[in-house]
Amino acid sequence: MSKEADQEMTHNTDKQTTVVECERLTKVYGSVWTGRSKAVCAIRDVSLSVSKGQIVGLIGPNGAGKTTLLNLIAGLILPNQGRVSICTHPARSIEARRRLGYMPESSAFQNRYSARAVLQYHAGLMGLSRSEIAAEVDRLIHALKLEEFANRPCSGFSQGMRQRLALAIALMKNPDVLLLDEPSNGLDPVGIVELRNLLKQLRESGTTILISSHRLGELEKMTSNYIFLYRGQIVSFGDRITCDQPGRLRVELLSDGRRIAERILSPTKVLNASDTELVITVSEPKEVPALVRELVEGGAEITGVTLQTENIEDVFLRLYNKNN
Repeated sequence: MSKEADQEMTHNTDKQTTVVECERLTKVYGSVWTGRSKAVCAIRDVSLSVSKGQIVGLIGPNGAGKTTLLNLIAGLILPNQGRVSICTHPARSIEARRRLGYMPESSAFQNRYSARAVLQYHAGLMGLSRSEIAAEVDRLIHALKLEEFANRPCSGFSQGMRQRLALAIALMKNPDVLLLDEPSNGLDPVGIVELRNLLKQLRESGTTILISSHRLGELEKMTSNYIFLYRGQIVSFGDRITCDQPGRLRVELLSDGRRIAERILSPTKVLNASDTELVITVSEPKEVPALVRELVEGGAEITGVTLQTENIEDVFLRLYNKNN
């Protein structure tokens, strides 16, 4: 990753509690069994820090290394180089696993078991007592709205219901860190809204959440913090990536737009001008009131003002095209 991105992450996290830390991670698949000529470097020299209570979107094109990075953080696979810590404990250690919840992109369940039985099984693996298992399973069934399906066999579950069950397992015992790989796959619009609200509540309670997702518009409703991965490397990190490009102020007028723009505005500020519309570049939102006031004082009869800035889909395409 770049030194600039690393410096920004340090600045953002040194006054907060760092709960996920990766240092110079590299993961190569196939180097031993297929020979180095066929080896694939899925993650290369990745370093990052994520603070308590953050939701961070892990974005990038297919094959960028997002799932591999989540698996390394979860301790499901070992890096060829580098280290991972969860709440200061090494990944794969018992203490790290106690603090971690993980939801893979695709989950498999025994079809003949009910959702309740699946949750009871996983709660038992965590060492809960019989009474604790009953209480925890009831809590999760209620939280994920599984009441109607709790005693049905998983064989009849839709993809969306399987996603809810997988998330319930990840949330068992209220982990400090939650790793989610495409959690909204198969969810209907109501389920997506419920998932978003649940994750916001978890963030407010101090849970740190890393989400790999291609639903960029949905991510944007939950966070402004992103890690952009491309070919196994971080090319951008943080909330600044949505503010790199100037905004556009679209001003609608009754008439005389061209004349007013020529008389009042610098040519470098005007992106487009017609009698009924002006498009003006702005570096930051606080420029807008002064610009509007200047236009009104210059005789502009304004009927509408819209500030257009980059959304996360714009950022994704910009970064992808820049690095492709």
